[in-house]
Amino acid sequence: MKKIIITGGSGFLGTHITKRLLEIGGYEIVVMDIAPPRIKDNKVSFFKKNLLEPFELTADYLLLKNPYAIIHLSGKNINGRFTKEHKQLIYDTRVIGSRHLVDLISQPDYKPKHYICASAVGFYGDQPGEVLVESSERKNYYFLSDVVEAWEEQNLRAQEFGINVTCIRNGHIIGQGGILAEVASTFKFGIGSVLGNGKDYMPWIDIRDLVELYILCMTKETPSVVNGVSNTFETQSDFSRAIGQVKGTRLYLHIPQWLLTLRYGEFAREMLVDQQVYSDLYQEMNVSPKYSTMNDIIRFHLKK
Repeated sequence: MKKIIITGGSGFLGTHITKRLLEIGGYEIVVMDIAPPRIKDNKVSFFKKNLLEPFELTADYLLLKNPYAIIHLSGKNINGRFTKEHKQLIYDTRVIGSRHLVDLISQPDYKPKHYICASAVGFYGDQPGEVLVESSERKNYYFLSDVVEAWEEQNLRAQEFGINVTCIRNGHIIGQGGILAEVASTFKFGIGSVLGNGKDYMPWIDIRDLVELYILCMTKETPSVVNGVSNTFETQSDFSRAIGQVKGTRLYLHIPQWLLTLRYGEFAREMLVDQQVYSDLYQEMNVSPKYSTMNDIIRFHLKK
């Protein structure tokens, strides 16, 4: 049995990865989180840990020893008004939390073969009209891009200890929960909403494809940065109208940026960044997203 440690494993993505690993078989899973795992199974263990607190490097963490791979997903949900406190938590849970984790796995007893880290396409900033691949530079960026840069820097330190590190820059994750559930819940009485002018491109990926990408990176030598996206280009309007087809929406109301700013503050800018993100590395990794038709995928998850 290969030991897989999943930080933030009680969350949306971590729960799906845990479920898939149990289906494949041959793995014992340690969920490292402040909340217990949602999946109850004799192959799933729980290690309660707030990564804002450093590990005691002289301690003997038996449950964490000799991992085959670590999937590092831990981080405060970015959604919500960008208050000073919220921004600090977004930064600290990613950057400081990653620093503490890499400090631990630098020790031989806790060193994995593979270290796969969540990251985000927010790295690239607001770049209308540009196709953004893994080698693209960030431009016109705000707070979240700065966070992602510092986040990846901490995680890539693990390469110094001979660990294969892959940071997966996730797009919006489409599944039962997450952004789809949040947006779909606002569609009522035949009325739906579109953020901004609806023309901004939003990178996305189906949860099933993203889970398979994490597992692939957990089992093979993969590049240090990979875009976790569907490799298709859809706008905010496309997303809302795909939801509307399922919900029977007849009228769409555009929510202007000024109104979003009143509600979310700085976060409104981040919600409306325009990004056409593509993975240049899928071919060499032998990856091909199976779920890349937005309308069909949204119908599947909302009807399930």
